[in-house]
Amino acid sequence: MKYIFLVNTFSLKENTNDVVARILTVGNELGLDYHVEMNSSRISTEDILKKYKDSRNIIICLGGDGTINRTLNAIANTKNVLGYIPFGTGNDFYRSNKELLEDGINKIDLVRINDKYFINVACFGIDADIANTDELIHSSILPKSQRYNVSIINHFLKYKARHMKVICDGKEYESDYTTIAVCNARYYGGGYKIGTNASLTDGLLDVYLINDLPKLKMASLILGMKKAKHENDPSCKLIKTNKLTIESPSEFECNIDGDKLKDKKFDIELIPKGIEVYYDQHLIDEIKKVKLKKQ
Repeated sequence: MKYIFLVNTFSLKENTNDVVARILTVGNELGLDYHVEMNSSRISTEDILKKYKDSRNIIICLGGDGTINRTLNAIANTKNVLGYIPFGTGNDFYRSNKELLEDGINKIDLVRINDKYFINVACFGIDADIANTDELIHSSILPKSQRYNVSIINHFLKYKARHMKVICDGKEYESDYTTIAVCNARYYGGGYKIGTNASLTDGLLDVYLINDLPKLKMASLILGMKKAKHENDPSCKLIKTNKLTIESPSEFECNIDGDKLKDKKFDIELIPKGIEVYYDQHLIDEIKKVKLKKQ
């Protein structure tokens, strides 16, 4: 198979030319059959990947979770394999992969949400509002490690719980929720371990329902997710399922792996082993750490 390196020029925090030079250096040293593609204001990720839809390649995107999600949606239902080099803000899917996947090609569960797909986490409520605040999450001023925390502070003072209904396995859970997180993998928000025991291959989603909370309790619970303290909190309910619907009387936002959606109703269904993912820690290390020769 050919390696197609897809460089997201919008999310890279490093010089694009330097990153491409690293790919060329490592690709040649490892003797890979490879090609480099770059998106831009003139050609999108989706347009680039159309040319590969009828062949089988390892599509390695360089960027963050949003880049992975757009690449995933462009190659879903093709023979291509999804790979990545983490160069983004959160890199949460990469965190899960280090814990859950072996080097090489892995078949993992894929999740369909309305007419889109995701493989990491879909969140609703305050978590979606926090993740969708682009000016903070993608700020060039704030340190990467603090962007999600700053966005939490920005939202929790003014946030009001949203009325939502969750329908799954013949049951309805209707309430005012602070947040709902649908987890295929474990991390979101730049290292918050919401899906503590989630698996990418068990055919189940770990769904967390967090009730309306006083603001200080809400902030404490969200920050406690760094160490999975939410698992034993009575305000947090865990449901394991492979199919559910989340709806509300008016449009509300969702965030899937760094991308935002908006609708009144979200139908979510897990597709067992629905996508192949290529995980290669050696390749990741080489491209991220290679020292370029001075010209």
